[in-house]
Amino acid sequence: MDFRDVSRRAGIAAAVATVLVLGAPYALISGPEYASQLADYYASGVVGAAGIALFALLSAVVVASIERGNLDPGTLAGVAVVLGVATTLSAASWATAIDPSPVFRDHLWLVWHARVVVALSVPVPLSAAVYARALLS
Repeated sequence: MDFRDVSRRAGIAAAVATVLVLGAPYALISGPEYASQLADYYASGVVGAAGIALFALLSAVVVASIERGNLDPGTLAGVAVVLGVATTLSAASWATAIDPSPVFRDHLWLVWHARVVVALSVPVPLSAAVYARALLS
């Protein structure tokens, strides 16, 4: 089994899945009465949901570009690990900082949304670490 290829694809898939699930409330919840509540929901935490999305997408781009050969693969693998850890830590801080609002009462699945985002972000640094390990050994 080629751990480099599998971990690279898993890291990209996990990063993209994290961003897609992170944006799900915008796609599924509509109405002017929820606009400010969703804005507060996404602005919670140290960097908010925008920071999580940025770290996740940067992780996907870095992991995808390692094989291109433009920069040292070992350096990019290390950057991918750091970006993956930043993604998971920012998602965890966001999830713990969310204050429930009336939108949670009308959409009960939002109670689990932040936890799912954190769970989906965990494979990003893990797969980057497996890739770095396979690359450097």
